[in-house]
Amino acid sequence: MDPKPFENERTFAAYRSEGTLDEFHRSFEEAVTEVESELGRSHALLIDGRRVDAEETYTVTSPADQTLEIGQFAAAGADDVDRAVAAARDAFDEWRATHWSERIEIFRRAAALMRNRKFELAATLTLENGKNRTEAMADIDEGIDFLRFYSRELERNDGYEYDTGEPTPGEHCTNALEPFGVFGVIGPFNFPFAIFCGMLSGALLTGNTAVAKPASATSLIAHKAVDILVEAGLPDGVVNLVTGSGGAVGRPLVEHEDVAGVVFTGSRTVGRNIRRTFFDLEKPGPVIAELGGKNPVIVTANADLEKAVSGVTNGAFGYSGQKCSATSRVYVDERVIEEFTDRLVAATEELVIDRPRTAEAFVSPLIDDDALDRYVDICDRARQVGTVRTGGAVVADDGRSGDTGSDGDRSGREKTGRERSGDLPNGRFVEPTVVTGVPHDHELAREEHFVPFVTIHPVSGLDEAIANANDSTYGLCAGLFSEDENEVETWFERIESGMCYVNREQSATTGALVQAQPFGGWKASGTTSKFAGGYWYLPQFLREQSRTVVGDVGRE
Repeated sequence: MDPKPFENERTFAAYRSEGTLDEFHRSFEEAVTEVESELGRSHALLIDGRRVDAEETYTVTSPADQTLEIGQFAAAGADDVDRAVAAARDAFDEWRATHWSERIEIFRRAAALMRNRKFELAATLTLENGKNRTEAMADIDEGIDFLRFYSRELERNDGYEYDTGEPTPGEHCTNALEPFGVFGVIGPFNFPFAIFCGMLSGALLTGNTAVAKPASATSLIAHKAVDILVEAGLPDGVVNLVTGSGGAVGRPLVEHEDVAGVVFTGSRTVGRNIRRTFFDLEKPGPVIAELGGKNPVIVTANADLEKAVSGVTNGAFGYSGQKCSATSRVYVDERVIEEFTDRLVAATEELVIDRPRTAEAFVSPLIDDDALDRYVDICDRARQVGTVRTGGAVVADDGRSGDTGSDGDRSGREKTGRERSGDLPNGRFVEPTVVTGVPHDHELAREEHFVPFVTIHPVSGLDEAIANANDSTYGLCAGLFSEDENEVETWFERIESGMCYVNREQSATTGALVQAQPFGGWKASGTTSKFAGGYWYLPQFLREQSRTVVGDVGRE
């Protein structure tokens, strides 16, 4: 391993440690104003280095204010996908022949450009997908970290080519990892810069070419990311950006005969369908997919409850739970469950629901109407089987909250009097919700919801807690709060999760850092068990080749 530690960006933490948060906030607000002045424009596809219009377009609006138009984007179809894949296929031979050191230089230039524009990029995220300013900046930081870390890994491994010696006299052997060809890169809305850049750089740095499809709701930030890569020196056709719906773009991309591999982050259903498609079409390439989680946290009788409440609050309600790593079910020792729950409810009710562009905002809007409908349905079901201790309401435009009601009415007609900071615009804001009394085996405690909703469950001790935590088809993230060393050791030995955190009060299950905390899951949470931001991520985009030469051919 490289003895020099990897240094993450961590922009907000740097400003805080230097005592210059006023400068951070001022720079962010100036960037919001600048980005706003550029909204509403039309954006074409990028195919083979050229801007290409489509027959139809779609409009993206801000989830925090649906009257704010982000832009109009080309809605690609199967023919556009064909042209993009053809461009990537034609560019492959030259790009794979480009020495890995040259590829690294392009991505390091791109990382430098992103660093210089990070406030603009973070402001774009806040306006487009509703992240508050600290989470938006963390998203940009992570994208930069991916480019820098993967470049370092490719360099540290000499492009993944090794001299394996002379097993017999006159026989010289080498071993190399070689790219597959064209990759389909399908990104999510919730980390539309970090995950999108991470997946894209994994494919491209290793010599593959790509056709990238971002989530429709976050098309602008994807355009900016790809534009930066092109500005940094990516040749025409190496990366192609095709925007549109999953059915019109994602499906023909996955099914295309010239697409050798797919890297995807999203729902388990879609990921399974992608893998099934590759199997049915007898494609030899990989499906590298992260497929969500139902992430448990255990709070033992030996926990520091202040840490546990902080960790669960941040883990469950950061970006309104719209993270595959979000804390979603908490198993609490029955000896401390009443105190923990009361304190969690109090902490949850202190969270500020406001426009994400404000400095005080914590709770973000939901990304689309489907998410809002899902929240209403889940809260209605929770009232039928358990107790909603706090939350469960859609926040109306005047900043107050209304009970959704059993009929799913989102009008906010029954005011609860729960005030929130500021006058909210026409956004999809809901209250973070804490629920008790839901049985462990109920679907509310087993399904991934992607909304700010957490269930609390009593357990008799650590054994029952671990058994319940592991009783899931998912295995992405898990957290433990305990000050007992034996409990910690037992939990690490028995928990079935790819990412494990102990006493992490800044967030019980979210907020992984590149290199230090590689991101991925076990079981149905992923397809490869090799994690993003880790040492074994890049080889997934490569196939092994053993090379043997007898005699002196090609040797000096």
